Amino acid sequence: MNKVTGIEETIKALKAVGASIEGKELQDVMRGEGRKVIATAKSLVPADSGDLRDSIGFITSKDDKFKSSVLIGTRRNYYNHYLGVMYEFGTAPRIQKNGRYTGTIEPRPFMRPALDKNKQSIVNGIFKGVSKIVSNLAKKYNLE
Repeated sequence: MNKVTGIEETIKALKAVGASIEGKELQDVMRGEGRKVIATAKSLVPADSGDLRDSIGFITSKDDKFKSSVLIGTRRNYYNHYLGVMYEFGTAPRIQKNGRYTGTIEPRPFMRPALDKNKQSIVNGIFKGVSKIVSNLAKKYNLE
């Protein structure tokens, strides 16, 4: 892991002048790194239908609420988006109201392995991106 020196003082100084690293630039960094997870998850998805695979992406409806993060998952505007949770975690025995047994689904995770596979690369990419944002803000406010 990279050791950062002086970052706390720089962020404190940025806050003192009213600057924040949260915003479009940070979301762009997070989205850039998140694309790695999306691509890997799409390659690991166990469904035969392309609908579930195509539903994996950024959930942008909550961008305003989560300014320093991005949400990745199955998006609701796809027909089979709900299958993602069933495949990721599996199901208990499913019995319909009429008593018909529809079986179980064994867990076949694809989202968590996608994150785990890209974890170190993502951490390094975010570290570089945040460092660049902080450096640019420090220059802008003469805090170097």
